[in-house]
Parts: sequence; structure tokens; C-alpha cells
Amino acid sequence: MPRTLLFWRSAAAVTDILDTPPEPPAVQFDGYLPEPCVLEPEQITEYPDHLELSEELREQLKQWSVPQAAEEDMDPDTYYDCVLSNAPGWKVGGWPAWNSTDPSSQPCSECGTGMEVLMTVATFEEGDDAGNSWSPYPHPGAGPYPGHRGYNATGVQIGSGYRQHLFVCPAEPEHPHIELMT
Repeated sequence: MPRTLLFWRSAAAVTDILDTPPEPPAVQFDGYLPEPCVLEPEQITEYPDHLELSEELREQLKQWSVPQAAEEDMDPDTYYDCVLSNAPGWKVGGWPAWNSTDPSSQPCSECGTGMEVLMTVATFEEGDDAGNSWSPYPHPGAGPYPGHRGYNATGVQIGSGYRQHLFVCPAEPEHPHIELMT
């Protein structure tokens, strides 16, 4: 039986607001605890990393991306990954990025079902090579929001600037999860 792990709620539904936020638990390093920041969720469509695609499809995408890459002043070989494939930043669902490793299947240790990405915690919201398609701002030129800390609004540091993916079993959410840093 499927379970709801995450849900949206309206700010109006929050009735008991704490006068003083609870103190954070003790953490080993400052970069492990998110800093207060603006959270503006949006729904997007992203696609698998190019390494998860067939060689034929990769070649078709490379040929297709030549004019688009030229408009963005980007290399056609990296256009798909930087502009269409994996959205940077924190996200729920989506596809894992395989920046530092080759793609690998993540089977559930209990039942063997292929694990799915529940969420990604990333050091950076966007990178210099991400083009404009993944900009976290409402529109081009809007600028940073109050308290903006560059490309790392949360202040969380994953390794040396990586992403932490949390995989769950879609058949049984109670099965052990897998964490993978890329």
C-alpha cells in the first residue's frame, strides 16, 4: 500500500507558531545544519543524466543541441546536462546526477526492487554552467532574495560541494534507504 511521504500545505493551515524556534541539535560541523532561508518550491521537468541514455540517443541529443548551445554560448557536448538534465539544488524526486561516478542501479537490499530518488540535498542551487533554465529566481534579472548567500542559500556543505541523494524502495517505503553522494 503506497504511503504519502511528503505533502504540500498552505501557510494558512499553520496555526501554532512557536515564539522561539527550537535550538538545533548538536552537530559536528556548521555545514551540516541548514541556515534559515527562503523556500520557494516549484514544479519542474528534468530528464535523466546523459550517461543513463543509449549511445544513439546521446548522439541525437548532441546534434539537436548544437543551435541551442550556440545561443547560450555553451559546448554542445554539455548543453543537455547543464540545461535540461539534472536540476541543481535541493529537490524531491527527479533523477540523480552522476557527476563523479558512472550510473549504477540501486536495488533494494530487502526485495531487489530498483530504488527511486526520494530527495536530493545539494551544496549549490545553481552553477556557473547551468545556463538560465535552472535559475532559482522568479524571472531573469530579479536578483537575489533577502539573506541570499550566493549559490549556497542553505549553507549546507555536502563533501567538497557534492549532492547527497536519498533513495527509497517504491514497493515498500519501510525497507532500508540508500544514501549516495555524487
